[in-house]
Amino acid sequence: SAINYNIIRFADVLLMAAECEVEVGSLATATNYVNLVRTRAANPAGFVIQNGKPAANYVISNYATFADKATARAAVQFERKLELSGEGHRFYDLVRWGTAATVLNAFLAYESKLLPTAYSGGKFTAGKDEYQPIPQTQIDYQGKDVLTQNPGY
Repeated sequence: SAINYNIIRFADVLLMAAECEVEVGSLATATNYVNLVRTRAANPAGFVIQNGKPAANYVISNYATFADKATARAAVQFERKLELSGEGHRFYDLVRWGTAATVLNAFLAYESKLLPTAYSGGKFTAGKDEYQPIPQTQIDYQGKDVLTQNPGY
């Protein structure tokens, strides 16, 4: 096709690589990858301009080398939250990190106070809500020895 579209962004690749580097203990490399993303974000050419001035107070600076894995992990997770917001990655990141229940239930509790009609009764159940149910017809078609239903369904 002559129509090109983004399948994956380079910033996503850099942040995935940074996450991997944190887990293997290469904190200097992880810092470098995160700082590449932050350097691009700090470029004024990409700022939203209103009335000839930036629309917000953009203060973006690079990280110094991460002191330990916990600090590095938290920074990379925060950068993924900021950089990839609105792109559909957040839920899968939370599930992968094992924090989905904590983060989503805190969000639902907070939002149910502001919008009780929309969020009342909302709850994320760990061990169930990470995955959708497999359609019973597919389990029957494949055979019970091939597919088993996801937990909680």
